[in-house]
Amino acid sequence: MGFASLLLQRAPHLLTRLVFPLGALGALFIAGVGVAGLLQPASAVMLPIGLPDLPFHLRLDALSAFFMVLLGGAAFGITVYASGYFKSMAAGPLALLALWYHLFLGGMVTVLLADDAYAFMVAWEVMALSSYFLVTTDHKIPEIRRAGFLYLLIAHVGAISLLLAFGV
Repeated sequence: MGFASLLLQRAPHLLTRLVFPLGALGALFIAGVGVAGLLQPASAVMLPIGLPDLPFHLRLDALSAFFMVLLGGAAFGITVYASGYFKSMAAGPLALLALWYHLFLGGMVTVLLADDAYAFMVAWEVMALSSYFLVTTDHKIPEIRRAGFLYLLIAHVGAISLLLAFGV
């Protein structure tokens, strides 16, 4: 959804009428996967992406499924609200906002599904960086740039703490 919004930069009415409703359906899909995960035994998958001999391991168990239901429900409400809230925003920043929001949502889902430290840290960084770009979408205001820098600093101190906790 996020990358589709970049193609619709010249048509802001389509962004609010197409990308956000489809994003809301994606949020319902996330919640639906969570509900299915609650009703079935845990499942795991290995994705041969990333570094050689270091694939991504993802796992959907009852705990991650529960949080996916919460995330999907919250994302649905946020996306529906954003559809009306951003109607008056210029197309360029709106397309970028939609891109970063959907990458942020994908990062959060992957954090919930990560079954090893490598997948978790990659997803964490996607989540942190896309959140930074969400915060600094209106980067012309100095306070927003400062807030974004502070957020990025805190997020990476947290990431270093997580790496230390993983024993790296």
